[in-house]
Amino acid sequence: MQWRDQLDKRNFIFLMANGALYFSALAFIDANVLIPLFLNGLTESPFLVGLAAGIRSIGFFLPQILIAGWVTGAQNLNIFQSRLHLFTRTILILPVLSIWFGFSPTIIVTVFFISFTIFAFGEGMGQVSWMDIFSRTIDKSHRGKLLGMMQALGGLGALVGAFVVQRVLVSPEWVFPNNFALLFFLALFLLWASIFAIRMTQDPAKKDADKRKVSARYVVSHVPKYLGDHPTFRKMLLVQVLMGFNIIGFPFYILYVQQTGSLPAWLIGFIVMFQIIGQVLGGLLWGYLSDKAGNKKTIMTTLAVNISVPLWILLSGQVTGLISIVVTLAGFLSLGMVLGGWLGFVNYLMETTSEEKRPIYVSISNLFASPVALLPLVAGAFLKIIPMPWLFITIAIIQAIALFFAFRLPDPRNQESTGVPTFLGHPEPARRPKE
Repeated sequence: MQWRDQLDKRNFIFLMANGALYFSALAFIDANVLIPLFLNGLTESPFLVGLAAGIRSIGFFLPQILIAGWVTGAQNLNIFQSRLHLFTRTILILPVLSIWFGFSPTIIVTVFFISFTIFAFGEGMGQVSWMDIFSRTIDKSHRGKLLGMMQALGGLGALVGAFVVQRVLVSPEWVFPNNFALLFFLALFLLWASIFAIRMTQDPAKKDADKRKVSARYVVSHVPKYLGDHPTFRKMLLVQVLMGFNIIGFPFYILYVQQTGSLPAWLIGFIVMFQIIGQVLGGLLWGYLSDKAGNKKTIMTTLAVNISVPLWILLSGQVTGLISIVVTLAGFLSLGMVLGGWLGFVNYLMETTSEEKRPIYVSISNLFASPVALLPLVAGAFLKIIPMPWLFITIAIIQAIALFFAFRLPDPRNQESTGVPTFLGHPEPARRPKE
């Protein structure tokens, strides 16, 4: 690999380590398997399961618009992010302690939601600064490789974590909910290690930093202008929002498998494991496609896999025995692959926006994703009257529509090399927004 400079090399290593440790930690606090089972075991409430999924997504997306303008001119973002996460991640110790001290389920759930909300919003606030460091210090020739290796290494670490999860959940020495408290506690160690990695990165000084800063109010009020200046971004945003509807099913796939009677305790760990294997495969595939084939094709391939996820889960409820287990594992393998589907969108945005306005466009894309993040909460409230299969079929249809619009996306690389856009018709060429 050819390094642009020593900063490129240093930040490649530590950003990759930061992400890999973070993804490894998620094996112990998995939002698609473990948290739904944890909350369902305490409350048997689909609404609260959907609420947790909504908080995780809203907390990640919404805060970004509030600090995007500040990040464009802020200095020493590695220090800011490490201090932020030291607080917002450490607070996850509170639900662990509430379980170990034997508090009532009501108190445990309340403490969990408060801590989980702070954690989720902290991840959202840190995302813009992470992307700013990434986009300014990592050469574009290996951005896809960094993101892909980050997910792949994180997935390998999480595989070890999934084995631990499986052993803990079947162990007679760790009964519910103490088994989940142990898993959450193990997640904290890896989250703390990832904080150290981001602190070891370097954030070079920005030219005209004070002139770059804009307020959150300015960013929000000028969203129509930013969208008007960047037609390519608008098209990508439509596809990204439609793809975001896949989040509706994430917390309910495991509950559907549980309700159909094909979820013995020993299988939970293997489901987490196959989901992580999917993340490893997805990380390698999306990183390779991003660097070699382009980010438009990466987005399209991600959507094709996305369509298959609810169909696999539906099929698992229609078959029995070993076939049901195989189909279930295939569904969560595919789910793991699409969890890294953001890679294509991130690199597509990097290719089509200027450095100065990049954090703003990243936050705008996440702002539009915020309403979609509420859908698991709405779905959880209506699942008593709406069958889960209907929900899953709707998700597959929306993903197919997103794939159709993805065909119409301009391809920045084809435009750069030939000046002629490809695929269906002649879509508008990708270009940087007006300054």
